[in-house]
Amino acid sequence: MTDSAQRMPSVPREKWTDEVREVFAVYEGREGWENGSKYNFIHLFANHPPLAKAWLQYNKVLTRGVIDQMLRELIILRTAHNFRSEYEWTMHTELCRHHLGMSEEYFDAVREGPRSPFWPELERDCLRAVDQLCFEHDIDDELWNALAARFDQQHIMELLFLVGSYALLSWVLRTARVPLEERPARFADA
Repeated sequence: MTDSAQRMPSVPREKWTDEVREVFAVYEGREGWENGSKYNFIHLFANHPPLAKAWLQYNKVLTRGVIDQMLRELIILRTAHNFRSEYEWTMHTELCRHHLGMSEEYFDAVREGPRSPFWPELERDCLRAVDQLCFEHDIDDELWNALAARFDQQHIMELLFLVGSYALLSWVLRTARVPLEERPARFADA
């Protein structure tokens, strides 16, 4: 990033309407409603409550779908890496460390991508799909057929939407220059 100053400030507390508080409450319930979110990206989203609520609800569906959590995180991490999203990369590596037990070796292999010998075939194909979507904006027939041999249509739809959604989120967070939270605020319950 060329400019580290946040471009879009948080909604000041004195301007927290019920609609803004609803955005805070999506992930954090009553605590968020009363005190605001502990996450900077949610404070950014609160600048447009109708859009934020719709996107956050959509994202909840996407991240609780049919793709296994480990594979879903692999797809998200590779997308964040490809789009140089420090915020998404950091948030998801911490989530993976704390909740899924992933190691530095795993994250190094995510950075290396499908070339890494670390990956079994399915994970390698998913990484190839992420890279093709990020850089070619399509998936070639050979890879599509390999994915279709192992995934049903819902899995493939989720893969496509995960890459697209986290590419979008990476663009938004990078462009708005959303800073990372102080470490104690992230995954305090982990």
